[in-house]
Amino acid sequence: MKVWRNFFLRAYNASPVRPQDLSTTDEADAPSRQTTWINTHRARADKVIAIGRVMSAIGSVLLSWLDAEHQLISAAFVFPLLSAYLSYAILCAIHVWRSKISRVSGTLIRHVVDVATFVVFMLLTGGASSPFFIFMPFVLLSATLHWRWRGAFWTALVCMTAPVYLMAFETTSDVTTDMSHMLFVTVAGTLLVWLGAHQEVVRAEMLRLVEKTPAAPEGPEWPADAALEYAAHVMHLPRALLIWSDSDEPWTYVAVRKNGACSVAQLPPDAYWPWVAEPLQRASLLIADAVHSQVLVHRGEGYFDEWADAMSPVCPALAADFSIASAVSTQFRVDDLEARIFLLDPPTLSLDDVAVAEVIADRIKAVFEQAMLMRRLSDAAAVEERIKIGRDLHDGVLQALAGTALQLESLRSFTLGEHQQIDGRVTAIQAMLADEQRELRSFIHALEPGQGYRTLPESHLALQFEALARRLRKQWSIDIRFALNPIDLRLPATMVYELIRMASEATANAVRHGGARTLEINLQLDAGTILLTVDDDGSGFGFERRFDHAELKNSKTGPRSLRERAAARGGELSIDRVAQWTRILIRLPVHP
Repeated sequence: MKVWRNFFLRAYNASPVRPQDLSTTDEADAPSRQTTWINTHRARADKVIAIGRVMSAIGSVLLSWLDAEHQLISAAFVFPLLSAYLSYAILCAIHVWRSKISRVSGTLIRHVVDVATFVVFMLLTGGASSPFFIFMPFVLLSATLHWRWRGAFWTALVCMTAPVYLMAFETTSDVTTDMSHMLFVTVAGTLLVWLGAHQEVVRAEMLRLVEKTPAAPEGPEWPADAALEYAAHVMHLPRALLIWSDSDEPWTYVAVRKNGACSVAQLPPDAYWPWVAEPLQRASLLIADAVHSQVLVHRGEGYFDEWADAMSPVCPALAADFSIASAVSTQFRVDDLEARIFLLDPPTLSLDDVAVAEVIADRIKAVFEQAMLMRRLSDAAAVEERIKIGRDLHDGVLQALAGTALQLESLRSFTLGEHQQIDGRVTAIQAMLADEQRELRSFIHALEPGQGYRTLPESHLALQFEALARRLRKQWSIDIRFALNPIDLRLPATMVYELIRMASEATANAVRHGGARTLEINLQLDAGTILLTVDDDGSGFGFERRFDHAELKNSKTGPRSLRERAAARGGELSIDRVAQWTRILIRLPVHP
């Protein structure tokens, strides 16, 4: 029994299940994509077959009753057998229609019963002229639906045994009828074998379309390798070619995948242009022979036209350089990027290949869209980083140089006899320049990969701002007072860096543009918000009332660098006039 079971399993391309092959509970609840697909298809077919089985049984009962003269055994024996088979068919239909789609079982057993019923009744009731010949198309079609070409092939061979036996051993049989029915079985079996094989190929391509997805690379490279690998995987091709150009780049790119290896060439923008004839630039092509212009052009909705123009459908130089003979080709566009893919040297050409190629192109298009989006995000991030570096240089080094310039200018007020005062001032300027040199080195070091203030731990604000106050006193020769609440406040290093830059910029503006001589800097934490207040006794910005962030932005007034820094951290800037003081207030969330 085990030998016959394994024989049938091999014949219908199934594998016996062993205990060690069983999945865990979680794996069993999530069957593989291919298993789910096949089981779903077979379950749907099984429901149709169950209906056909019932109809065949009912039809056989009626035909045997109407055509009783062909029966070679008594009606008393035929009708019980047919009634039993009809009952069996009804029970099978009830079982199949009540079963879950993803749990197909018993199909082989039911098919063996159907084939055996056909052969037995053919032998018992007159051979080829038997009314039970109606079972033959039913069992052939059900085998094809269940097991595709293998089912059609083996079932046709088994169904041939009854006519062959009758021709060989029954002298009373009608040879002409037997031969015609054998021919019918042969032709029907051949066509169904082809249909099953074609269905298997199409289903395999559909599975390959969905079981693997091309992925865009993490870097700035175009996803040509992933795109061609996916196309070659779906179509089972050794070679594929992708050519594209982007109006934002002065290049044409050609990627070729051959035997698992991909190479990309960067060419002048007019290389191989036009890639295909002008009327074909938006069309999909089925190229039987590129050299002799044997091409079918897909016009949409499944309609094809034969290319009859005198011009070559494919760029001759492109066809020659990459040995394009037969291929399936289609195009896609992503904004200003135009691309065309050539699936080269398919083993057989069919119109279905064009539909599959268009699906492949659509998947590849999505990957190129993702790559272009990543490039734009990278470009936007680079622009934002350049703006940030510019602000840092403006609020740091440039303001320090401006303070040094003022200190040098003050040397003009000294007379030649005041050598001691001049030496002291020059020494102070040298110390300021040394401090800024160290600051600039730290700034450059922070720009290196893996460095930067964001990698530092939390910083103690009191120490940082005390050092800042000392530096600003020397730099601008002013009186600065600093207050912190709470005194032991700690913040992330990136926040401390931004606050120091903002305080430096506010001080420089107050001294250079407002002539301030005294400043008070207050920093406090209020319910998750950092409040940086800079009061100075200078002339201010000419405001007689409070201006909030929106007003400053809309009127484009006030210190732009401070406003942009605050906005970049998710905060706000406001400027007010309090008595004889100008107040700059910056609100920043601790965690933007």
